Amino acid sequence: MARDDQYDSFYRATRRDLLLQTFALTGDLPAAQSAVRDAYVGAWQHWRKVSRLDDPLDWVRPRAWQLAQRRHTARIWHRNKGLSEEHRAVLDALTSLTAAQRRVLLLVTIGEVDVAHAGRELGVTQEVAGRSLARATTAFAHDLGVQEEQVTPQLASLSTLLDRATLPRGPIVRRAGRKRRNGHAVVGAVTAVLVALAAGALAYEPGVSSAQGLKILEPPIDTPPAEAGQRPTAGNLLDADQIRRLGPAQRWTVTSTDDNTSGKGINTVCQQSRFADPDGYAAIVRRFAAVGSPHRTAVQTVEISKSARAAAAGFRTTVGWFAGCRVGRLQLLSSYRVDNIGDEADVLMVRLWHKPVTTMSVAVARTGVVTTSTVATHVGAAPPPPSQITQSLADSVAMLCARSRSHECAKKPTYRVVPPPPSGEEAGILAVADLPPVGRIDQPWVGTTPTAARANPSATTCDRANFVAGGATRTRTRTYLIPQAKLPTRFGLSETYGVFGSSRAAARFLAGVRTEVAGCEKRDLSTTVSNAHTEEHRRPALDLSSWDLATDVSQHRKVGFRLGFVRVGDTVAEVTFAPTRSNDMTPSAFEMLLVRTGDRLRELR
Repeated sequence: MARDDQYDSFYRATRRDLLLQTFALTGDLPAAQSAVRDAYVGAWQHWRKVSRLDDPLDWVRPRAWQLAQRRHTARIWHRNKGLSEEHRAVLDALTSLTAAQRRVLLLVTIGEVDVAHAGRELGVTQEVAGRSLARATTAFAHDLGVQEEQVTPQLASLSTLLDRATLPRGPIVRRAGRKRRNGHAVVGAVTAVLVALAAGALAYEPGVSSAQGLKILEPPIDTPPAEAGQRPTAGNLLDADQIRRLGPAQRWTVTSTDDNTSGKGINTVCQQSRFADPDGYAAIVRRFAAVGSPHRTAVQTVEISKSARAAAAGFRTTVGWFAGCRVGRLQLLSSYRVDNIGDEADVLMVRLWHKPVTTMSVAVARTGVVTTSTVATHVGAAPPPPSQITQSLADSVAMLCARSRSHECAKKPTYRVVPPPPSGEEAGILAVADLPPVGRIDQPWVGTTPTAARANPSATTCDRANFVAGGATRTRTRTYLIPQAKLPTRFGLSETYGVFGSSRAAARFLAGVRTEVAGCEKRDLSTTVSNAHTEEHRRPALDLSSWDLATDVSQHRKVGFRLGFVRVGDTVAEVTFAPTRSNDMTPSAFEMLLVRTGDRLRELR
């Protein structure tokens, strides 16, 4: 097996289990996620040595655990409202153990190593490791009120919490390890990790698509901006008058300004950790509220990083929080790329479809080592136009230019609609945040794990689309449900896509599908095809078709489907939605979902 393939196989086989162990050790998913990533990057950096070990995981695991414990600062699961009481109890029981007991328990149970092996890894004798394991097992089971044989299943149950975490593909990790090896002359694996942390050598962005990859940071700047006179101050933030662009008909007030080091540290919906750059020099947060009705609030956050590359990672992390958010009935409506503001700037429009309907404008910009974001919430009211949101972002950057080490970093902004940023879910396929609301259902959509599609679960009797038989070289499929709602089993949405050998082959496949649907009523007299719609966009290239299908299942009952196909280059996707009479999406919402499907397909290119 080639060296690259050997590493990738090891990485794929072990990364999720190691993430579970590291998360269980700290209860801090962001810290565990970044630590596991960094440890695997280090493994590739030293792969010639690591690959010769009986189990390379014996090299990776101690480093991941060490990094996670360094980055973990608090029992953050206590502020996670989405955590079940069962999971909270497991994490509480773990943290009640001593560090040694917790480590040996995790090594032997979910790490599946024997006691002698655990002792060697922990630097103790087998006898000492055995006593620690027995005490840990007894104490853990007692705290949870379960039998000792239930300890392993209780720990394994934490794996369901890992669905919100993403890890990059093997080639991305190898590229980062190669850059680190070329950029740092280090002696010894532990020294390499410590040097990387001290020098700010590696930055990660949780929840961002692996297509963006890992970035190696520049050396720390000579004069840290966190030194005297260089920390961001209230004078660098928007004031109550400037924030009025986000609600010009109302008077605004500043409700608080602080460094975000106390309390929960979570200031907005979708925010996943206290800071986008946990290794940054300084941060400051200001909160605003509009007076009167409608209810509007805003939060501006400024973070100063050790280098421009670290700030760029923090920028992507902030954008990723909202691009892949899974909170209630939340939908990512649109995305804008903003030019003439600093080094990079994005605006996202996000809507929470619960009552009253709430729209969030998320404006994020980076200039040099400084990242600023303003998240405004508009309850039961329309948000300001994009021109005002982008100008408010330009105001934010103008206030920070002096501290950003950039020149002319805030000119007159311009903006353009762009595809959504990576969601943090699998690239190329619809994310949960892409899905529109359905009827009056208040519960959120949930997507299954994408899998290969040997059969096509999205196919209907009208299109009979078979991607594999049609020549697709790669297929993926995903199903979306609303499991907490009381809905018929037929309700749901599915997407299947296939990658063909060429654009011409993909176009032939789509032409065949259109022919099949056009002849459906002749083949099946009980089915009606209506609202046929086909359009082609040259820029960006998009070939789209949609239909409404209705099939008689009895003399007085019909079942309906919304069916759509999208082609982008050599890839074709099928989206099928099975609604109920009172729980449907509008035709325009379905059409926009097909356009978003095309946006996601472009992530594969």
